[in-house]
Amino acid sequence: MADFDGIIIGAGHNGLTTAAYLSRTGQKIAVLEANPEIGGGTSTEEPALPGHRANLHASFFMGLGHAPLMRDLELQRFGFSYVEPEVQQAGTFRDGSCVVIHKDLDKTCASLARFSKRDADTFRDLYHRYVIELRPLLVSLMYNAPLPLDQLQDRLSGPKVQELLGHAKHDLFSVVSEYFDDDRIRTLFTSYMHVITTENVPGSGMVFPGIFANVTGFTLPIGGAIAYPLACARIVAAAGGVVRTDTKVREITITGGRATGVVLDDGTTLTADRFVASSIDTPTTVAMAGRELFDDAVNEKLDSWHWGNHSLTTLHLAMKQAPVYKARDFDSDIDDAYNVFFGMEDLDEVRSCFRDCEEGRFPDVLMGNGACNSAFDPSYAPAGRHSAFWWPFAPYAVDGDPANWDEKRADYTQRVLDMWRQYATNLGDDNVDATYLYTPLDIERHNANMIQGAVRMGAYIPEQLGINRPHPQLSGTRTPVEGLYICGSGVGNGGGMNGAPGYIAANAIVDDLGLARDWTPVAQPEWRD
Repeated sequence: MADFDGIIIGAGHNGLTTAAYLSRTGQKIAVLEANPEIGGGTSTEEPALPGHRANLHASFFMGLGHAPLMRDLELQRFGFSYVEPEVQQAGTFRDGSCVVIHKDLDKTCASLARFSKRDADTFRDLYHRYVIELRPLLVSLMYNAPLPLDQLQDRLSGPKVQELLGHAKHDLFSVVSEYFDDDRIRTLFTSYMHVITTENVPGSGMVFPGIFANVTGFTLPIGGAIAYPLACARIVAAAGGVVRTDTKVREITITGGRATGVVLDDGTTLTADRFVASSIDTPTTVAMAGRELFDDAVNEKLDSWHWGNHSLTTLHLAMKQAPVYKARDFDSDIDDAYNVFFGMEDLDEVRSCFRDCEEGRFPDVLMGNGACNSAFDPSYAPAGRHSAFWWPFAPYAVDGDPANWDEKRADYTQRVLDMWRQYATNLGDDNVDATYLYTPLDIERHNANMIQGAVRMGAYIPEQLGINRPHPQLSGTRTPVEGLYICGSGVGNGGGMNGAPGYIAANAIVDDLGLARDWTPVAQPEWRD
């Protein structure tokens, strides 16, 4: 008799999403995590000072209000909830001006119109198109396995979706420049798209509709990003399954061409009666199962997998008061903004940052976004204190060697803090109690599958998006090996905290095994104007 019905490798948010869904079908599931704690990219720790909580990777849970996860898994019953701030985004500039994005459309357009009436009108049109009208289609594209272009075109017709698909002709800059005129507004939306670590290459404009659809849908997990995996783990435990930490898998066992279990680092074998699913990076998963079981084209693609030109370095601050931005004199609503961008003044500076990251230099232009989570959820800091962070983009092998992050940590910390101080007025020693720089090298140490600091487990370029992520034979989470599934961020629709790969894998397993589900799957993408 098998130890479990199913074994899932990796207790990040995707692996635990798959586990939670399968647990609801009556399956006995084991989730195996190599680290001492669960969470992966949804981990929460206290790196600066005790009591000052920080989400080390995922902090902005984009579009969660439209995802099926909350409803299907009844996550609130198991301890997960979130807030959705009224003032969603802000971009602030050295001259003290700012652009502010509200959940209230009219307020957003009023902010944009201070720089460009035409850009405000464009934003209103895009908002109605992608945030409202095409939202159901975008959700169905996210929570179903990617389709080949010919099949997708058979399901979609009309000028609206042709425009949506037409974004594939653009790169990151040209798609924003096509819509917006003002330099500040262009800079804000280029940086906003870049926050998902999209590379500026031809075809990357295809991400624009999906990202824009969430411009007013950023949510903050109450109590930390870790609250999501903890809730999923409780669902697994309630159904009789287990989540084991400090349990590293070294091999996926294949018997008669079928995945039947795993071998742990200590030699222990665990068996699975029905399936094995891996939420860790795809190259490692394929190696653990046996490269000979996969086509040469798959192995060649994984051997040349592009982890990304840039990663993130995060400066965490433990503070007495929340950051105060100089731009409050221009627009006081920035005081209530959740996600704040700064560091770049125009597209030339954005290009400069991209170029430095691509060439492995510490950027001359430090640009990125951050938040003061404790301003929206007091549990992120001790009473009367605050926890804030800023994510500027940076390369993994800074100045040619990732070890420089350790050797020059104090210097890099000071350079990042000095840049932040150009925009905020109260980041002196009298207000900042402690700092902690979490580097791309630290990211790789914390999550072995985020190779080279790849926070999304692979660059967002056309060759690694949609059905090409990681390869058409694997993008739908099924593999050529019977009973083996891939449910991590390196497969189609993966890379952010959306649970899509875990959700898609769960539905594929349910269908393949003929299990009864107590949820209604998101409908397949269809659109006829």
